[in-house]
Amino acid sequence: MSSKAISAIVGLALLACALAGVPGGASAKVLSIDDHLTVEEGSTREWDGGDYVALNMTKGDSLAWFGVVYGNETHANSVTIVSAYIRFLGGAEVRSESGGMMIPATGIPVLTIYVQKLFALIEFSDTGYLEPWRNETVGAGNGLFDFKGAGSHLHDFGISSVEPVHKIVDLNRSWERSEITEVRTLGTTEKEWEFTLSSKNMLYDKIWDNERPQSGDGSRPGRESDGKVHEVAFAFHMGTKLDAYNVSVPWYRITTANGQVVSSQEQEPRNYSGTSLTTEFKFDHIVNGWDFEGADNLLMLETGTVFGTFVPSFVQSWLNVQFVNATAQDAPGIAEIETFTGGAQDIDSTDGLPEGTHELSKDTITFRDNWQKVGEMSWVSNVTVDREEKEMRFQIHAGENIDWETEKRDGRVRGIVFLGGYIYPMGHDIYHDPSFVAHALFLDLPIGGGNGLLAILVGAQGIALIAGICAVAVYVVRRKK
Repeated sequence: MSSKAISAIVGLALLACALAGVPGGASAKVLSIDDHLTVEEGSTREWDGGDYVALNMTKGDSLAWFGVVYGNETHANSVTIVSAYIRFLGGAEVRSESGGMMIPATGIPVLTIYVQKLFALIEFSDTGYLEPWRNETVGAGNGLFDFKGAGSHLHDFGISSVEPVHKIVDLNRSWERSEITEVRTLGTTEKEWEFTLSSKNMLYDKIWDNERPQSGDGSRPGRESDGKVHEVAFAFHMGTKLDAYNVSVPWYRITTANGQVVSSQEQEPRNYSGTSLTTEFKFDHIVNGWDFEGADNLLMLETGTVFGTFVPSFVQSWLNVQFVNATAQDAPGIAEIETFTGGAQDIDSTDGLPEGTHELSKDTITFRDNWQKVGEMSWVSNVTVDREEKEMRFQIHAGENIDWETEKRDGRVRGIVFLGGYIYPMGHDIYHDPSFVAHALFLDLPIGGGNGLLAILVGAQGIALIAGICAVAVYVVRRKK
């Protein structure tokens, strides 16, 4: 993890702002997306490396970065959607034990992170698997990828029985990107852009058939004679909208000694003007020309999803003092799901994950922490297959908690990572359109240190922080494939 980036985020809570007055009430300026956002493209070594397209919102008082990282001709990578933005839990004045003013007004920040990585396409037969101890087949014809694992966590996910797998295409590869096109503008507050990542004429990476296996998992590499997948593409539609708000901000008087929070008293709330930013990433899944081995086989797009919150040590210290070591802060990353068998569930640890094969009955996973809803991953249950409307499913296979301290002990990252899959019926042409929506509220609160810190934190070269937070989780997910 970048020590420079970690120092920067801790500095958001610690550095003096030197601003004696902070504007409150409604802002008279005209809202403009161009004051907050730059559409940029470039290359990075992070998230397994490659190129990226991003909505960089580190202009003015904005504190967000939304991007897509993907492989290029010289560096293979799967398509990875990354979202990171700072939110304020409130505002504060910071004083010394003697009562002297150290910081007259500052925000209390945390960093919210969301990632989805699209790993592979897998063809399997929905014939179920044999449960030896009761001598019966489990899961046949249910439209899901059924397996028997050692547990529901990634670290004990070892599969002992599974439905037959026929072919795999690894999406860790080079992707061709179309031009980024601005397709819609509504005044100065709404804009939308489009671009497509595609890969064509792909050999199957692994095939399981009656031929002699060439690897330990019983597969062989695909050949030209096995055919090719004509195209796999992800068509991105990036839209963003700004709204003005007047917000009542919780306010605190924080007393420190030797860099530690020793007391915190809640004050009367203060009114601030703010800018609400809603960003939606729709990414159509397009698969053309998959050669299915069986008429009733299904195709699964395997994904790894990460959601978490980075809380700087100073902020965690304040939380512990203000809320008297509230245990609610032990699990700030929560995913709300709903299954047919378990009903509505809040996943705040791996103990909340469904065991075995479970289809989600609600076409949304809502992400929140102990303070508010921060994002939403959604999809429609209908999928277009060979110009006909059919039904798809999404399931979660296994997951793991994220809960560790940074190398320099500057803060903790807590959240959840889970492995899952979009499951599609057989067809030559498959089209589906899921999305991810993130909500951020930017207040006219000073955070100290100027925009140089923001560039380190979430700018074009700043995704090192995001990558460092979740690198271990992504490695575990990829290894389980």
